[in-house]
Order: sequence, then structure tokens, then C-alpha cells
Amino acid sequence: MLTRADIQRIQSLPDDAMVLMAVVNDNPSREDNMGTGLQSRVKVQMTESGVPPTVMNQVLEDLGAQRDHHGKSTLYVVGQDSFDRFEIQADLPERFHYGRPLKSLLAAILELMPTVAVLAVDQEWARLFILRQGELTEVRREENVRLDDGDRWDTMVSGTRHVPGAPGSGGAGRGQPGSGPRSDSGTDLFQNREAAALQRFYNTIAEDLTERFRRAGIEQLVLVGPVQRVAEFKAEISKTAPFEVIGETNVSGGTGWVHAGEILEKIAPIVEARRQQAEAELLAELQEKGVMELERVLEMVQEARIYRLVIPEDGSQFHVYRSHNREVPYFTGKKDQTESPLDGSLMERVTLEEILPDLIDLYGLEVRRLHGDHAQRLVKEFGGVGGLPRY
Repeated sequence: MLTRADIQRIQSLPDDAMVLMAVVNDNPSREDNMGTGLQSRVKVQMTESGVPPTVMNQVLEDLGAQRDHHGKSTLYVVGQDSFDRFEIQADLPERFHYGRPLKSLLAAILELMPTVAVLAVDQEWARLFILRQGELTEVRREENVRLDDGDRWDTMVSGTRHVPGAPGSGGAGRGQPGSGPRSDSGTDLFQNREAAALQRFYNTIAEDLTERFRRAGIEQLVLVGPVQRVAEFKAEISKTAPFEVIGETNVSGGTGWVHAGEILEKIAPIVEARRQQAEAELLAELQEKGVMELERVLEMVQEARIYRLVIPEDGSQFHVYRSHNREVPYFTGKKDQTESPLDGSLMERVTLEEILPDLIDLYGLEVRRLHGDHAQRLVKEFGGVGGLPRY
């Protein structure tokens, strides 16, 4: 897993450093990774990307090493004198880049693996998990403290009372307290107190989640548990809570002891479906009120009129031109423009991926990526990139 320190260290790489940044899908369960298939495929990809032999051999040697633990994908950041590998528990599309650090690659990886909270809840337990980079970790477990011994079921039921004036069972003792039919007052009292205790339990958990998620910036929650209990818990969530319940499911075992692996198997389709839905909604918004075509988008970006830039998952497929003088930035998609109109500096050909950090820093852009079929639609129907204007 990529830690915050890892991300900061990669983002701090010198701009003029020459490094390989590669995402390799080395999931051992994939058929095309069997035998020497993985090394052969990666070698071809690195050769096409211009990776020097010394760096290439380090990666190939590492891929061939035996490991006790294995992720589904691996991020490599390798220079002439440095070697870093990070295992990731998610199937990621492969990418290879050799040259100046492609720092936007980290954002592309993390966007495919949103951080989502998962609450497994029933009348006995509330267990909070965080799904981060494909790994599900339990971070809190809270028990619903039930009625104490002085208020137990048998004590309360024994407190039922004789109904005055009701006929008794006949014979001696007729009409004496306890000899006739009993009311359900004890049973009702117990059930009412149980329901009140459960509501307090759910309310406390909901309030804690609201504060916890607000601090952590978590915006999505999946609920796991019996249908009735999940519905009761949702009723305690404030309408102004800073998170959205994106799905609900149940598990075969009780929520108090179910393994995280079973929960992950259940929620993975929910998280993926929500990501797909969000991308479809973004395309619809782009079609309704967005700006399309590369040159028009770049013009409005430099006028600070775009707040959200929408690109395909791999921005290295689009080439643009950037002024060589970074002190007077200028960007265009026009191939025949050899000089910047701002200061006459020469234009250099770069990928859209390479200039993303500049666009974000200079113009306060939020970059969103589309994947799979949505990325193809963006290319075919919208010219490859799109922007949502501030005005």
C-alpha cells in the first residue's frame, strides 16, 4: 500500500530526474502472467517506452523473484540509483513511463481506488472498516451494551401484574393477586427499553461517523447487515451528514464475527458500480453544459474559466505544446505554433499527462479521469478532453 509518506516522497522527486514509473498488473491468478508470460510482456512494454537496460533488468529480476505475499498490481519507481516497489491490492491497467517524474500517475492510481467506509451493523455490534487502495481494514468495533442484570428479561417478566376483577383459576385463592390472567406490561417494558437502547446505540454511532468522516474527508459509506437493522441505523443518520450511503448488503455470518475478506467480496461490486455511475453522470453533465475539444478547453483553462478538467484514464495519449519559459506559461494544441505569443519562447511537445501538475497549480483545476467505455466515449464524442466552466 502507498502510505502518505510514500506519496509525498514520490511527489518530491526532482523535476529533472530520470525515472521509470510503471504500473504492472502482476496478479498471479491471471492466465497471461503464468510462466514467463509476465516478464516477456513487461520487457516489451519497457523497451517500447525507452527504458534503459540497467533499470529494465532491475524490474525484470524483481518480477521473477519468489514472494510470500503478493498484491494484484505493483507500482515501480526506479532510477539509476533508486528502486521502490509498492504492492497494491487492486487490478490496475498497466502503464509505463520513463523520463521526468510523471507525478500525476499517482493521482490516476488513487482515483481508481476510492477510499470508502464500511459499517457492519446489527443489534449487537457496529464494526467500522475503511477500504483504502483495495485493502479493507477494521478501525473500530463497538458493542451495544445490553440491559444489566437488574433489568434482565426474567426480572421484568416476573413483574407482570394481576388484572383486577378478572376471574381466577377457581378454587382456593380465587381473586388473590397473581391467581388470574396477567398483563403483558413486563414484556412490553422490556421490549421498549431494548428498542430505546438500540436507538441510542445507533444514534451514537451515527454521530461519531459524522465527526470522524468530516475530519478524514470520507464521503462514501457502505452498510452491511440485516435489512431491518440497516434501515433502523439509516434512520439515525442526519440529513446534513457529510457522507453518502452508496449501497447496502448483508453477509452470511453475524456482523460481529464475519471476516473482512467476506465483507470485501460483498462490497467490491457496490463500490465499482458507484464509480461507474459517477463517471456516467459526469459525462452527462459535460454533454449538457461542458466545453469540448482540446484547443478550446486549453484556451478557457488559461483564462481561469474552467474548474474541472475531464480526461481519459491515460493522458499520455494526447500531445500538447508548452512554452519553454516556465516563468511565462502558455499551452496550446496547435502543431504549427512554434513560439509563444506571450514572450516568443519556443514551444516544446509534451503529453497532457505531463502538464497536469502545472495546470492544477496555475489555474486551480480539479482533474477527473474516465475509464473503459466512458473514456472511449470521451475520445470519440467529445474530442478527448472536456471542461466544466465556472461561468
